[in-house]
Amino acid sequence: MKKIKIADIIILIILFILPTLSCAIEFSALSDNSLPPPITVNMTIDKAIQYRTSIREFTNESISDEELSTILWSAYGLRGDGNRTVPAINEKHGVKIYVLKEEAVYLYDYINHSLVFYKDGDYRYIGQYDAPIQLGLIWDKEQNSNENFVGAEMGEIGQNIYFMSSALEIGTVATAEVPSPLSEIDLPSNEEGKIVMPIGYPTQPANFLFLPMWFSFLPRVKDSGVTLSTVLEERTQNTVFTNEKINRKMLSQLLWSSYGYSYFLDRSDFELDYIERHRAVPSAHGYYPLRIYAVSEKGIFRYIPGLYSSDTIGLPIVTYFLRIRTGDFREELSESTASFTADAPLSIVSVLNLKKANRTDDLSGEELRWIWNYEAGACAQNALLDATAWGLCGDIVPVNDIEPILSLLRLNKNFIPLYAVSVGYSI
Repeated sequence: MKKIKIADIIILIILFILPTLSCAIEFSALSDNSLPPPITVNMTIDKAIQYRTSIREFTNESISDEELSTILWSAYGLRGDGNRTVPAINEKHGVKIYVLKEEAVYLYDYINHSLVFYKDGDYRYIGQYDAPIQLGLIWDKEQNSNENFVGAEMGEIGQNIYFMSSALEIGTVATAEVPSPLSEIDLPSNEEGKIVMPIGYPTQPANFLFLPMWFSFLPRVKDSGVTLSTVLEERTQNTVFTNEKINRKMLSQLLWSSYGYSYFLDRSDFELDYIERHRAVPSAHGYYPLRIYAVSEKGIFRYIPGLYSSDTIGLPIVTYFLRIRTGDFREELSESTASFTADAPLSIVSVLNLKKANRTDDLSGEELRWIWNYEAGACAQNALLDATAWGLCGDIVPVNDIEPILSLLRLNKNFIPLYAVSVGYSI
């Protein structure tokens, strides 16, 4: 038997042990960074909608692990029932969230509620606004190939980030650029950057003055008293409803939550924010090109959130319903959306006005349509969360046949129906 020399042993160590050690070191670098449990917040969902605002000026104060954990869970986390905090569009999720911190880029692992190391280095400079953390919302084309549906899901996620940030006294804003600066972090070929949201403490304290809409022809909105944490955990996609009708007060509440104006004036002294009375959702360039319609057994109504597209000086807003048709057209709506809308007491339909998407800059092109799907998804998320607070359930479905809905709403080809949110009382 041939003797093994010491030199041979050394060679064996080099060939087998060192590569193993190298792999162990690399694995350690890629290991998960578990996040602490999310904080339970006391702010109500209705107050979160009232206080929703875009913050663009941040201090250098660090965001704690507990705060980041809470924002990420609310954005796209896994709930106790195994569902996510946002509903899937057409039963498919298609978003990933990258977390850009000073030392590295991480991928949010919603299953283990942790950060997975992705790339060394500080890439926070890609954001339009300086902040301690930048969140990147990414379209995963392998999970959902429909860019518009993913845009709507990002709208849902973005609203959750806005609301939870506000509840934690943290600021954020949804920003988008084409091409996306998120390409700087070397995304896989199946992923495309869409939205960057800075996360940080505002340079100015919040300063809201309660001043309701004096000239509203609709019932005033109320505060449910139900916390944001509760509705995120309890929102259900139940599509079987009782026959109980949704009264005018609840109709006003849900339509306000989807696209209305705040009852509070923002008197915070931000140099980059001149808006006094904010809307329930953000809009690219402040265009707000959506129309919101209500379909019930009594007819079809257009929600007029105000006589102006935006309000920079905080004037009271005239808000009302405009009757479009009398009669029950829920069955016709269901033929172009989903069967359950025929039985839903209320469906809220979002419609894009292409002319209003083409103002200072032309954002009406099909290649940018995902931006307005983002806005429609944000509207839907608001309505579903507020519906949950008032004991209702529902779901969002895309409009799959445009022409019949245009006829139903008496609109021309300058409009594109996007989604229907059907709500009612659960059996």
